[in-house]
Amino acid sequence: MGARKTRKNPTRRSATAALLPNPKQLALGRGEFQLDPDTSIVLPPGEGALDRRLLIAAETAKSELRRTTGLDLPIERPLSHAGTPRAIRCVLDRSAAIAPRLTTARDAYRLVVRSSGIEIAAPSIDGIRYGLQTLCQLATSRGRIPAIQILDQPDFRDRGIMLDVSRGKVPTRRTLEDLVDQCSRLRLNVLMLYVEHTFEFRSHPEIGEGASPLDAETILAVDRYAADRGIELVPCLQSLGHMEHILSIERYAKLAESDRLWSLSPSLGETYQFLGDLYDEFLPLFQSGRFNANCDEPFDLGRGQSAQRSPRKTPGRLFADHVSQLERLAGRHDKQLMIWADFALKHPDQIDRIGRDVVLMDWWYEANFDFDRIRRLRRLGFEVWACPGTSSWNCLFPRIANSCENIARWADAGRRHGATGLLNTDWGDFGHYNALGVSLHGFAWGAQQAWSGDVEAKAFDRAFARRIFGEQSARIGRLYRRLGEIHDAGFSIPNGSPLQYLYFDSLGRSFFLQHGGRRALESSARKLVAIQREVEALGLSRAGDDFTGLARQEIAWACEATGLAIEKSLAALDYNAWREDPQGLKVRSRDRLARRLDTLADRQGEQLKSLQSLWLARSEISEFHKTRKRMRSSISSLRRAARRLRENRPPKPPRKTEMVMLEVFNEVRRAFGMMPR
Repeated sequence: MGARKTRKNPTRRSATAALLPNPKQLALGRGEFQLDPDTSIVLPPGEGALDRRLLIAAETAKSELRRTTGLDLPIERPLSHAGTPRAIRCVLDRSAAIAPRLTTARDAYRLVVRSSGIEIAAPSIDGIRYGLQTLCQLATSRGRIPAIQILDQPDFRDRGIMLDVSRGKVPTRRTLEDLVDQCSRLRLNVLMLYVEHTFEFRSHPEIGEGASPLDAETILAVDRYAADRGIELVPCLQSLGHMEHILSIERYAKLAESDRLWSLSPSLGETYQFLGDLYDEFLPLFQSGRFNANCDEPFDLGRGQSAQRSPRKTPGRLFADHVSQLERLAGRHDKQLMIWADFALKHPDQIDRIGRDVVLMDWWYEANFDFDRIRRLRRLGFEVWACPGTSSWNCLFPRIANSCENIARWADAGRRHGATGLLNTDWGDFGHYNALGVSLHGFAWGAQQAWSGDVEAKAFDRAFARRIFGEQSARIGRLYRRLGEIHDAGFSIPNGSPLQYLYFDSLGRSFFLQHGGRRALESSARKLVAIQREVEALGLSRAGDDFTGLARQEIAWACEATGLAIEKSLAALDYNAWREDPQGLKVRSRDRLARRLDTLADRQGEQLKSLQSLWLARSEISEFHKTRKRMRSSISSLRRAARRLRENRPPKPPRKTEMVMLEVFNEVRRAFGMMPR
């Protein structure tokens, strides 16, 4: 379904220009409805027990209208709607959809506002919730709502977020519930928490040890909280590749496919006994009828134990056999299996051996990609989800332009080729120092794309600022875009921002710092000045500690860190030039450069304290020590370099390096004290 809109009165367009997600069909009428203390929210009539989800939807709308208008509207549930004039009447009506036969009709609604009253009709409780949300966005501070008719229905049946909780950071229960609230406000209906080792398995306690893992009680509570708000918490547990943490534990090393300790070996019966143990503890905690077993990037599949035990089986055949085993294990818990599509696509000769009940999730995170390969999977009979990303990982602040284009292109391909879901991923590669709040723009853009497609950037930024931050102007929305543009350092690295690598790099080794380009860095520095002023003008660093207040602080931290990365890189160019030519700097110049480096070390030390404070405001301590180690290494290298300058003892010039992905990957692994691959 395309994003069709009609507006009968363009002079009143401002009343509806800031809706998020933007509705499909909208027609303004004449006049308005005036809320007053006697206006009630009237739930669908009935005699039986009231569905808890409906009451929560009404209570949430009541709370939001109270914040906007100051009015405390009563909630009622009469036997019939007769005798309820000038009320907000909610009606369950299967015909209230643009396309009633599509599966997305379950989330459709019809909103009609007249001067005499308001009616929200929908086929389901979820549709009633969404209609109430739109109504809340239309209300002015004086309680006025323009006369309007909206017919709305999403493009994708399943619209969600996947949050990485395994790369160093495990959110608190409060944070997860806050995230559920944001998902509901954005009309997302799926949430996944990506787990490798961060769950407290009673039968395998070594797995989550030292990682502040989620426990069964937390999952049960968040699952119920999410279900009450129309969000399906889908269990997500890695079951093939990306098993390095678990396989590094002595008890489980024998299950590794190879000495890379990366993938589980599908040639061992013990592998499925082990996974069965995990599933038996994990899967019953979720109401969802689905399960994401992941199974992406098993690079070493068929190169170790399987090659010895089953030499005739290709990696593709091993993968298909493994997926069949996972279907069996998931089936014991009545769960439909979901996996990433990358390895199946890499081995098309074996894809027919994967059951058609398995949902394939196709992913890639750069703006340029063959997004139409969804079509191949659909033609083979698979249910497919399109899976873009927020481009926040490996960054101090997300690559907003890349994220917006990546999400929009996946959504477009998904619409054209019949994908049923759009899952927006938010990863935390190498320590998860990237904050939850800086991903909110990507979450909201993904929600907009999953519901009704493209909108003009200025309109979206205004709607985003209003819906998420309660700001009437679009300033904070524009700030995300402007700060998200600053990544140029004179070189590029896929799937990340060069400035992040420069921020953490050791000045002595200068693996990344040696590649910085002065002209690009100085250009980025000039652009950042105006953004720093805007951050100060908006008072972001002094915001409160609620969900969006923390997001404001996280933006401010990212802005400060971006500035330090640029200044550190410029200072590194001068320092490394001195290493190449010790006669190039006189005493005063060396002293000035030493003071610059010491000041940068002081600032990065303060940023480390701030980062830890922000981390603990949303998450358990988890594996923060990994990020702390990287930052302390950078700080120490700045101090050592300053001493070298004062003593006029230049170290050898840094070894020349190349920006190829394997070398980049291994350099970061070295920073974590991990063996290179």
